[in-house]
Amino acid sequence: MPGQSTLRRFTLLAAGLIVATGFSAPSVLAQSDERWFQIEISIFSNESPSDRDEEQWQADRLTLRYPKPIQRLRQASDLLLLEDWFVEEAEQAETPILENALEIELQSSPTLEPLILATAPRPATPGSGFRFFDFQRDALVQLPLKESDFQQTNRAIQRAEDHRLLFHGLWRQPLQDPPQAIPIYLEGGRQYGEQHELQGTVNLHFNDNRDRITIDTNLWLAEFGAAIDPNGDWQLPEIPAQMKAENRVKSLSLESSTQPTGGQFNYAINRVFHLQQSREMRSTEFHYIDHPALGVVILVEPYAVPAIPLAEFDVENSQ
Repeated sequence: MPGQSTLRRFTLLAAGLIVATGFSAPSVLAQSDERWFQIEISIFSNESPSDRDEEQWQADRLTLRYPKPIQRLRQASDLLLLEDWFVEEAEQAETPILENALEIELQSSPTLEPLILATAPRPATPGSGFRFFDFQRDALVQLPLKESDFQQTNRAIQRAEDHRLLFHGLWRQPLQDPPQAIPIYLEGGRQYGEQHELQGTVNLHFNDNRDRITIDTNLWLAEFGAAIDPNGDWQLPEIPAQMKAENRVKSLSLESSTQPTGGQFNYAINRVFHLQQSREMRSTEFHYIDHPALGVVILVEPYAVPAIPLAEFDVENSQ
């Protein structure tokens, strides 16, 4: 359990975030076959060494794993990438492992420009085709910043001493019962090779009575340091193949500002802080999950998916 000073520090921060965000009173969830919600979550670090040292963190007691199946949020920048074409090619060729197919493509395309020049749009085929995201109706798509209610919250986190914003997500999705819910892969903070400071999953679903929303957090924050021998006692789990493949494609097209340095510099893991909690929530309530090294703020609100507008038809001009 976090020490008293950690709880006091994080409680004061959370109280300030609630005031800054100004959410309304909780509401009761309505019953329906499929209920959509808008989810916003920010994850930040506690950089205070004294707070992090209040607990004993032992590598031999750490068990980290990614669940199966797993999914990730889609972003508008994905439309500029080519991983979907690679997936289609791998499926058409019945390639058993997507990562191998990607490695072949990426080895022959070390930069984005030749990758784009060597690939052309393919004709539309039944059951497939390219389209832009429908932000109002597509699930698990990162929404534009203008839709965010956490802008003041995130600024408050960034201004707070000894805290650093690691991840911010805003998306919509229908929620399921626990057996059908699929965890969402998250990563954030600085990048070290294929790993990030913050990684793990969150899983949102209804509770057994379907009168509350439950968030299951399985997140870890790795504390990296420079070392000649990066092989230490602390180990991070292998990133799922699908996530690793998408990250490699993105690395060709995006100049990551979070990469501390390039070249063959080695990194060692000094410590790993694990946050694994379940929390039941009411919709429209601002919730805060504390930890000696991490903090999570989340808001879940009901969302009504708008009907698809009917196309206008000019009868006079069509005759």
